[in-house]
Amino acid sequence: MNFRYIRILLFSAFCLWPNVSAVSATTRTANEQGSSGIVKEIRTDSLHRTKREIVIRELVSKVGEPHSEMKIDKDIERLDRLGIFSDVKIEPIQETDGIILDIQVKETLPYFPSPSFDSSDESGFTAGVSFRALNLRGRDISIATSAKFGEETHFRFLIENPWFWGNHGSYRFEYDYRDRYNSLDEFEENSSDFLLQMGSYMGDRWRIGGRFGLYTVRSDTDGITLSPEGRDTIPTLAFYLGYDSRDFWTLPKRGWWNEFEVAKSGGFLGGSSDFWSFTLDIRRYQHLVGRHSLAFYSLTTYRTGTVGEKIPIHQDFHLGGSNTIRGWELDSQHGKSQFINTAEYRFLLMEPRAFAFKGVNFYLGIQLAAFGDFGIAWDRKSQFALNNFIDGYGFGLRVLVPFIDVVRFDFAFGESGQGINRHISLGWKAQKQRLRVR
Repeated sequence: MNFRYIRILLFSAFCLWPNVSAVSATTRTANEQGSSGIVKEIRTDSLHRTKREIVIRELVSKVGEPHSEMKIDKDIERLDRLGIFSDVKIEPIQETDGIILDIQVKETLPYFPSPSFDSSDESGFTAGVSFRALNLRGRDISIATSAKFGEETHFRFLIENPWFWGNHGSYRFEYDYRDRYNSLDEFEENSSDFLLQMGSYMGDRWRIGGRFGLYTVRSDTDGITLSPEGRDTIPTLAFYLGYDSRDFWTLPKRGWWNEFEVAKSGGFLGGSSDFWSFTLDIRRYQHLVGRHSLAFYSLTTYRTGTVGEKIPIHQDFHLGGSNTIRGWELDSQHGKSQFINTAEYRFLLMEPRAFAFKGVNFYLGIQLAAFGDFGIAWDRKSQFALNNFIDGYGFGLRVLVPFIDVVRFDFAFGESGQGINRHISLGWKAQKQRLRVR
């Protein structure tokens, strides 16, 4: 019992640990380097498909303003966020009448038809075909569609524009269709999930926005849906506030990614359900030295209402597996609310390296990790007790690749009598644990 207290206190302390070293280093760079001339020109000769204005609007450096190394670091960070370059370099060229910034980028493949694979604890392995356009019309608009088959039939469509108005005013539309046997709640599931998200930056780090979702599900088993007809319709309206200070999006080494969301499902929106959700998602990245770094994730989702009355059974949370508490089988715990925490040490065995294959730019990196997870799912307040927490620990390998970000191979201990558990998943755990099907 005491050991559980210590682990929770240590994790909380790390999550709240300020980034003193990063702030100090940034301040010294600004003071020592300062400005060394006025930017007179920005060159983007390496662009082939991407529109020049898409790059220019992201830059902190502006023609006619003082140049500094600090601004260049920020420019590289913001160009990395576009997700359409496998490599970014900015070289300041000193001339007698000012500075020329020469931006050299390697553009990733704009259109990518390919086989598609997925692996989740809930739905097992699926395979099919997919098509992605990462840089539609050279304007950083992405479209993705896929059809996968196996232990579930899954069709997906996504379109996203990260900046079409104001200060990074964005929209994102997703549609998912699933036909599968839901082994957790034991029914044949036929579901459709629509999501429309719109947001904007406030300043450079803060984000604000809203989401509207419409989820429908059919069940062949009585008692699964709130509706006696065996079909639930759940509209959800949510508002979120986020903070993002990561140094890079593709592979962050320091900074925060935090989000607080308030959502209403059903009720005055209509539909079958009637409950509120409050979600706090905290992600902390701390660089240590060289290729060594730490990552901490903490996800809390609290819901009002009662499962089976206001919350349908198919909407509760299930812990265990590769995207919640590793070292435990899926559905080791379930409940309407969840609290999931991860501490991870990372060693970058091979820095992501850009390479070309038949004229197409890619990147590849390898990361080693050691991790610990602990968490709980609960329905009633009395169930939220330290002796009900479950935890796991282990080590893993991450293969860093474009389009899916990372392939994770994890080996974990946790559940008594189960020995080592092997987990394979696509995508970062912090992102996957937010999904309905994980």
